[in-house]
Amino acid sequence: MPRLAHLDDLLFPVEEHPVFVRIQNAAGERWLSVPDKKAIIGVSNGRVFAIVGSSYRLVTNREALDWGVQCCRSVFPETHHDEWDVGSVDAPATGGHCCIDLIHKSNKLDFSLLSPRERPDVFGPFVRVTNSYNTLRALTFDIGFFRKVCKNGLIAPDAIVQFKFYHHKQTIRDAIGFEVADSRLAKLKAAFIEQLRLLSSVRVPRGEHAPFVRAVLSLHPPQPLERDTKEAEEWKSLREHIGDLCDRYVEELGENAYAVFNAVTEFASHPPINNRVRRERHSLQRMAGTWLHSFSERCRQPDFHLANYVAELSALGAPFGSLAQKGAQ
Repeated sequence: MPRLAHLDDLLFPVEEHPVFVRIQNAAGERWLSVPDKKAIIGVSNGRVFAIVGSSYRLVTNREALDWGVQCCRSVFPETHHDEWDVGSVDAPATGGHCCIDLIHKSNKLDFSLLSPRERPDVFGPFVRVTNSYNTLRALTFDIGFFRKVCKNGLIAPDAIVQFKFYHHKQTIRDAIGFEVADSRLAKLKAAFIEQLRLLSSVRVPRGEHAPFVRAVLSLHPPQPLERDTKEAEEWKSLREHIGDLCDRYVEELGENAYAVFNAVTEFASHPPINNRVRRERHSLQRMAGTWLHSFSERCRQPDFHLANYVAELSALGAPFGSLAQKGAQ
């Protein structure tokens, strides 16, 4: 299904309108107002995004974006508002909800680690703004990290900031406050770098990369898998796509879990159009961040065995927390 990928596509006007009920019977037709309900409607096309309660607080995407820049300045006080720019945008064709990534334009916030081949790999943070008009998403601000050379990213689990505001007048007023402890950002950055260094030390044979990536992203073949069907062709295409990703990163980074991580984050950041991929980019990038955190704990366990881990991951549908806890028992 086509998606919206340009900021201008998301800055369309929306309005609140009263809701009426039409009653038609033998006596004729009449309209009654519904005083505790209102409709969220796109002005240009008349699309009704949602019917909400009277206490619902409409936040436009423009308003959410402005607050996103404010969030960036609060989390990274050494920066200025004009140093932040929209890096990427993702939304369904309906525009009912969206994710907007704000990226710092200079290298002031960059941090580096050495790749397995002793080349500097540069990462940077971004702030993702999530908003919705269809009540399916809260107004949320997440911290993510991305590899600067290819823009592949992930959302950090238990981020230093995950400001979440439900669309309610008592929760969202004319202003939003963002309070962040400086030490939390420093600790998250240090932990992230250490996790990536650890991945570089875990050997993963070339032939195990693709099954590993599929397991992390919880991508499974259709059941039953019948030959010469559309489902079989889609699964074949998806396997080939992941195989190509894995081959490329093995060549670049070597036979290790860091190459697996980069294949995972590229897939998550640029998911192919395929019916076997049922999650949006935001969800996939959260999976990548959660897996990074979980795997960095699990692979330290004395009984860790890669093949067993991947088999468990595949069988259980990638419930990372339970796998990490199992390894710690």
